[in-house]
Amino acid sequence: MDIEQDGPVPPLAVPEREPVVIHVHRELRNAILRGQLKAGARMVETQLSAQLNVSRTPVREAISRLEAEGLVIRKGNGGVLVAEFGQKLEEVMVIRQSLECAAVQLACRNATDTALAAILRQCREAMRAGEADQASRSQRDRAFHIGIAEASGSLRLRLLIEEFYEYSFAAMQIQPTAEERRLLEVHHLEIASALVQRDAAGAEETVRAHFAEVNRISRLHLAESDTPSEGDTP
Repeated sequence: MDIEQDGPVPPLAVPEREPVVIHVHRELRNAILRGQLKAGARMVETQLSAQLNVSRTPVREAISRLEAEGLVIRKGNGGVLVAEFGQKLEEVMVIRQSLECAAVQLACRNATDTALAAILRQCREAMRAGEADQASRSQRDRAFHIGIAEASGSLRLRLLIEEFYEYSFAAMQIQPTAEERRLLEVHHLEIASALVQRDAAGAEETVRAHFAEVNRISRLHLAESDTPSEGDTP
């Protein structure tokens, strides 16, 4: 099979009165962002239409939308491949930082005390829990960032933060050390504490420090992965 993925994309159950292309686009997009369709995998219309149990027309349109989003690239021979995300990580993080700075400002203004206290409680529980498997860490991290987006009270902002969180998840190819992860969790705790105190400036300052550290860690690990090991040809 030409499509390199961990498992087949499941057939769609398309609600009535909604364009099939919307659902095809969403399923393919999610498969790319979640790593089911990996960088370099070929997007073959006939295979995807068979797997999704739809005609080739919505698949073709969905692929065009993915191309416009930069998630796939079209080669000179007409083939379509899933794009490589590593080089786009810093750009995505700049956008995420701006969005999440806006989110903490709005959360300080709009969120209930109960909602902010819940975010702080989750951060404290994460600190007490210590090390966990990668899936649990990813779940905790996502819950924190999306939780603040929800607390902002802006549906549009939450959707944007969710979208760019998924982009960064797909682009992030490195695993921080235990010490680096601990520092990032401390940032989470400091942001949540500032939110509870309605300290928008303090929360935003720590958000910026958090993303600066994520970018530093990413550059460091990517540079290490590009360094030839002993015996490799430079």
